[in-house]
Amino acid sequence: MHSSVEMERYLTAALKKQQDKRYVIGAFYESLHWMLVVFYLRDNIAYIFDSDQATKKKWEIKSFLSLAWKRYSFRAGTRNM
Repeated sequence: MHSSVEMERYLTAALKKQQDKRYVIGAFYESLHWMLVVFYLRDNIAYIFDSDQATKKKWEIKSFLSLAWKRYSFRAGTRNM
């Protein structure tokens, strides 16, 4: 299992590598559950599609995605958080 720091760095680097794209789509799997994330890089928007909204479970991957998105946005100069 990777550490949270390694996961966040990997996701940030992946977003930066794809920064010339209009959008990036990623599927994430955690605890027998899939989620879809669509990053609209040029518009600085990210959507998480999660079919398990009823349980209100706190998925670990969402915190990694949030940190990576904030770091990517800050480094790309599109948004300060």
